[in-house]
Amino acid sequence: MTHSNFQKNLRLLTNYSVSVAEVCRRLQINRQQFHRYLSGAARPSPRKMQKICDHFGVDESEILMEHAQFREIVAIRRHSGAAADPLGGFVAALAQINPRSTRQLESCLGFYYSYLRPVEFPDMVLRSLVSVFSRAGFVYVKTIENYSAVKRRTRRILKHTGVMYHTGERIIVHEREQIVGQMMWTTVLVPSRPDQSSVMSGLTLGVSSGAKREVACYRVIWEALGDQVNIREALSGAGLYDLSSPVIPRDIRAAIANDVGPGEGAFVARDWVNAAG
Repeated sequence: MTHSNFQKNLRLLTNYSVSVAEVCRRLQINRQQFHRYLSGAARPSPRKMQKICDHFGVDESEILMEHAQFREIVAIRRHSGAAADPLGGFVAALAQINPRSTRQLESCLGFYYSYLRPVEFPDMVLRSLVSVFSRAGFVYVKTIENYSAVKRRTRRILKHTGVMYHTGERIIVHEREQIVGQMMWTTVLVPSRPDQSSVMSGLTLGVSSGAKREVACYRVIWEALGDQVNIREALSGAGLYDLSSPVIPRDIRAAIANDVGPGEGAFVARDWVNAAG
């Protein structure tokens, strides 16, 4: 009976969508498999069930309700607007600031090492692996931080996911840590010029992963690795390094110093050419 309710309730939710194809695209679920859910021939795995519920803004306990009761709940929510997602709409609107954003970011797709000096480890450099990829007309970011060198730390690998868009002048990245979700970062990067090496400099502001959850702002450098890399090797290069480590290029070390120099007047991103020179 519960399985039958799920089938009917899923069909109801899908009917409110633009199309089945659009639902499958957003859920990243094979269309043939999704039709098996709609027909009652298959039941989603727990992970896919959670994705479906998150997409439609319902709880699993609700989508398994008696169909008549569930239909009333959906009708009330649609009438009241309670199912609206203002944050999702806001994020989508960011990409509309510059309609050419995704196209302008095509040259930025691929892998990077990001470098910064975290407040928790002032004499060290955190080098993280960043993946920038496009999907369904938007550009996304995934960052992996490796703290395995730190003793007595419960979580040694942190993963952040987010979105990237191009304002026409600068590149903006909004990220959130995947598991706990309390560490959120906004990064503003200066796109590299065609006559420069593929390095982008900027500032990143957010909540640190330290126990005190400090609000911190750092200078940051993104160093392009290309769109085809050996993931295992790239991940092995991510981690915390001593400030004097030969692994950290001298010019990058200079560019990520978190100080206010003469004539700067504020904490600003430094031009990569000047920092590298």
